[in-house]
Amino acid sequence: MKSLWPAAANNNGQIMHVTPLFVFVVLLLAVAGVSGCATWNAEHKAPMVGEWIDVEGERIHAFTAGPRDADKPPVVLIHGASANLLDMKMSLGGPLSRDRFVVMVDRPGRGYSGRPKDGYALDVQARFIHGVVKSYGLKNPLIVGQSLGGAVALNYALQYQEEMTGLVLLAPVSHQWPGGIAWYNSASQIPVVGFALRRLIIPIYGQLAAEDGIEETFLPDAAPENYYQRSGLALLFRPGDFKSNAADIAHLKREIIRQQDRYGALQLPVAIMTGTSDTTVSPEIHSKTLVTQIDGATLTLFADTGHALHHSQTEKIIETIDQLSVADTTAH
Repeated sequence: MKSLWPAAANNNGQIMHVTPLFVFVVLLLAVAGVSGCATWNAEHKAPMVGEWIDVEGERIHAFTAGPRDADKPPVVLIHGASANLLDMKMSLGGPLSRDRFVVMVDRPGRGYSGRPKDGYALDVQARFIHGVVKSYGLKNPLIVGQSLGGAVALNYALQYQEEMTGLVLLAPVSHQWPGGIAWYNSASQIPVVGFALRRLIIPIYGQLAAEDGIEETFLPDAAPENYYQRSGLALLFRPGDFKSNAADIAHLKREIIRQQDRYGALQLPVAIMTGTSDTTVSPEIHSKTLVTQIDGATLTLFADTGHALHHSQTEKIIETIDQLSVADTTAH
């Protein structure tokens, strides 16, 4: 019976049969090569900028800037989906650190942070960020979260509002929404399929599609110059980072449902800010609903502004942070 597997000739002209094991090894090496190159390239272009903080046995990557002895309350910046702390560093981090202490954190499993098995849970992410805050000895920080980071910031406040100055939410995900998620985030949850996707397809496809994705996220605003490089977005296309990000998104609706009826318990200064042209996180479903649930919360709508308002409305966001800081000082 003839072999079902093709044959090849060696240097001596002898026929060698290609076995299934040989094919498997070749494919495995190809997968390892592609994902390994993507990881090396991303980390070479966007190296770790901060330090690791040990929280519950995991290393959480944090970057700090600004004077520790500033009169203004410290600020903690929580990035959204697909991004890492560099996104916050290049938008709000620099200006805020001129006169206050600022902490930027890679959410668990993102950037250079480690992650527990249940790291997709909003309460777990909030707890780990709280661990970073405690490690720096910060008192009454003001928490700022953007997009999915806004959902984490909301959970942080639900757990630790008595230890906070205030809460600023930028285009936050706060409520259940209709529809599903992108195919690649769903596929990443499937055993074997997800492994192949993250290690063979995403390292190539992701980087090719990234530029269009950036433009869509920022519309109608223009993305900052060299955003892909400066934000370290290539870190997303590493297998582990992509797995964590996809899991965060895949579990997000269920996590939001668990907390969306509890926002009325928040009794601290809350400022919600969003762009009217945001097509990523609906202002109607999220921000406009959220403001009705929290006594005293304010809502600022920016006309002709998209999802990445922390880049396009930086000065007005900082003004709001300063106002909340003053309000907290007056209250005490």
